[in-house]
Amino acid sequence: MCEHCNHGQEPLCTCGPVQGGDSFRMAVHLAENMTDVDWHLTYNSLKDIPPYQLCMVGKCKVCGGRLCIEQKTFRIVTTDDFLAAAYRHLYQFHHNLAQPLSTKVFREKFVEMFRKEDRAAIEDWLALPENSHVARMYRRSVKGAYTIVHSWADADQGEFPSPSGAATFTDREKARAELNRLVTEEKENMEIPFSKELYREEYGDDFWEAYRDGYAAGWFTRYEIIESPLFMDKEGD
Repeated sequence: MCEHCNHGQEPLCTCGPVQGGDSFRMAVHLAENMTDVDWHLTYNSLKDIPPYQLCMVGKCKVCGGRLCIEQKTFRIVTTDDFLAAAYRHLYQFHHNLAQPLSTKVFREKFVEMFRKEDRAAIEDWLALPENSHVARMYRRSVKGAYTIVHSWADADQGEFPSPSGAATFTDREKARAELNRLVTEEKENMEIPFSKELYREEYGDDFWEAYRDGYAAGWFTRYEIIESPLFMDKEGD
């Protein structure tokens, strides 16, 4: 529950799970009995959000008292981080309460949560392609790891080794810089066991491959950056 709640004049919920202070029983009670949910947000400014408070305020359908849940502080760096985190949390909150809102209503409600002078900027933010669906915001909440994988084969020598990881980074640009270094080193030390007229290369920002024309499966060497989600334990876990 929200400490020192000042959202509304109605008395707070007097039901046992809330008054008893047991977190699990309280969560069950909220999920089963919280209705007429509204969102309350206070913040410093849209450019510099903290300090802020985000609460979900509703009514207990058992006793009629006020229920208020304060969202714990998000781990944010930018305004975009905050907006995406708040959107995800509110979406999941209503999903858990089995009180789904249409996308149109949800997004209108999200805009109205901000000060009038900031609402046009929030509408512009929601209109961005990366904010068109909550699934994209969930993907943005997970940090990425970028691993450079090297694979190669030389069929004439009976060489078909398993792919190997060369390095892993949390910054894509650093991974690309290392990819370029590895490719340069590979080309400097490469011995081509066939006519150079058959040598071919293909490359992009995140990969490089050399192969023998007409026999690519039999002789090739390839470096590529593989992106994967990076999950880190919370501090103290």
